[in-house]
Amino acid sequence: MLFKEIIKKKRDGFELSEEEIRETVKKYVSEEIPDYQMAALLMAIYFKGMTDRETLFLTDAMLKSGETVNINIDGTIVDKHSTGGIGDKVSFVIAPVLAELGLPAVLLSGRALGFTGGTADKMESTGMKVTLNKKEIEDVVKKFGFSISCQTREIAPADRKIYALRDATSTVESIPLIVSSILSKKLCINTDGIVFDVKVGSGAFMKKMEDAEKLAEGLVNVSKLYGKKAGAAITEMNQPLGRTAGNAIEIEESLNALSGDIANDLLEVVTTLVGIIFKITKKGTFKEGKEKAENIILSGKALPRFCEWIEYLGGTTKLPKGKNKICVKSKNEGYITKIDGETLGFLIVEMGGGRKKKEDKIDYTVGLRFFKKIGSYVKKGETIGEIIFNSGDETAFVKKFLSAFKIEKEKREKPELIKKIIY
Repeated sequence: MLFKEIIKKKRDGFELSEEEIRETVKKYVSEEIPDYQMAALLMAIYFKGMTDRETLFLTDAMLKSGETVNINIDGTIVDKHSTGGIGDKVSFVIAPVLAELGLPAVLLSGRALGFTGGTADKMESTGMKVTLNKKEIEDVVKKFGFSISCQTREIAPADRKIYALRDATSTVESIPLIVSSILSKKLCINTDGIVFDVKVGSGAFMKKMEDAEKLAEGLVNVSKLYGKKAGAAITEMNQPLGRTAGNAIEIEESLNALSGDIANDLLEVVTTLVGIIFKITKKGTFKEGKEKAENIILSGKALPRFCEWIEYLGGTTKLPKGKNKICVKSKNEGYITKIDGETLGFLIVEMGGGRKKKEDKIDYTVGLRFFKKIGSYVKKGETIGEIIFNSGDETAFVKKFLSAFKIEKEKREKPELIKKIIY
């Protein structure tokens, strides 16, 4: 079949076959299909969608365009994936906790994208090695019970090529394309179970609950079709998670969290995800998983494992710090009713803690602290946060920080943190 017939078939809302999808990916990677024709197909998918079967075929084709990672270790191997948000340091807490619970965890992570921070960038703030080959990943998992590393160029190269075109053609937001992009990287490891943390709100890419539900269901359904045990939690991201946002500052918070000094929202998200993993892998009930994870975190039992992992890969727990600090004081009295996570994310980017362009270097030392969250009562002149920076217009930084907070007379209840669990 001519490729333009495949474009037409999807344009008219018909399901593509496995062979059509596999040949499309293969020929696009080998440059037999030009960008303009692939762009047309992506736009057709954006408007007409894909079935779970089509998404599975696309995922598998992209996955098989590169290497897979086989971890030869006893036990039930698990993975956790987050769709990203402001202050999301869940990976650093959950991975050593899962290892303590006898569940080897293998996480492949990415870099900062837009206004959200990247796990790999946060790791690099310690000076540690973040890109590992297959043998190094296996060695680290065997030594520590978990591994967090950056996706290598050998894993799902088709996804990299297709994603670049999606970015250039405004088709990034397509749910089937997001699902296949995520899973082409997650399914390349021989994990037994995966839990997805799908963020929703102003500080996430999914702003609406309806879209978050579609994404979570797509990720779980296609993972199951691939033979994996899977579950997901849709979690609140209308405000930053935990007490900080940045790079080194989030590693610092993770160290504190693993010592038992953990923010309530971070604790709830981590333990919920562990509970889901317990249930889907039949390690125990959801409640048992939550309780065991909480006990490990509050006891500080997983902290030595995390510190030794950082040091083994060449990093340090003595983290770099920014030169300047500004206490941000409220200009009004009342209840915090809204926090715009996206505004705060872009403030970090402006201070150098993220990338405006792909080639930009990150200042790992800048970041934000949060002393008040939605539902908190604040007095005029009370400190609600702190800005850590090295250079720039501090007046503009404070103005932007304050613009993210809405303070009103009427109290608003704290937003529901765990919005939905999907198995």
